[in-house]
Amino acid sequence: MTHRFLLFCEEEPNFVMEIMASPSTSFHELHTLIHKTCGYEENGDHLFLICNEDWKVKEKIHLHDTASIGYDEDFFLMENSILEDFIEEEGQHMAYIYETSARKKFLIELVENIFGEMTEKAFVRRQKGIAPAQIDETDFSQAAAATAVTPPSADEQSEEDIDTDNSFAEDEIDMEGFEVTEM
Repeated sequence: MTHRFLLFCEEEPNFVMEIMASPSTSFHELHTLIHKTCGYEENGDHLFLICNEDWKVKEKIHLHDTASIGYDEDFFLMENSILEDFIEEEGQHMAYIYETSARKKFLIELVENIFGEMTEKAFVRRQKGIAPAQIDETDFSQAAAATAVTPPSADEQSEEDIDTDNSFAEDEIDMEGFEVTEM
């Protein structure tokens, strides 16, 4: 059997990646495939979140051993965890945190189990769009500082500076977007 996953991102709505993987693929292999395909650097404790149908987190699978795990939590490492231990049914969800400092994530869904087809190594079958940029902690801090704006005082504001026109349409806002939350 081969799993067919769709990977997408709220930040970059035109980006979609289709991944084919065997049930015996480790999460570390999947992590490496995503990173190489997107051109990302290793820069933190990347994380897979196994979610229910409402995107609530059930399990966490870490890249590295971390001290932030509570003593009563199960601890899973990517290199020791394989897909079939966590994912089996079509429609199952997971998220992949690819930038820990900014909590940037991909949303992943198992869209099909293809019986009778076997793949030895996970691969990207196709990709549409450009992957979202990865920001490391130093770039994130510098970007935040560079975009900081000091608002003008009331004396300095003119009527032209004050935007009273709500120039967006309500249908432009997706109120039913995906949000991964912990249980």
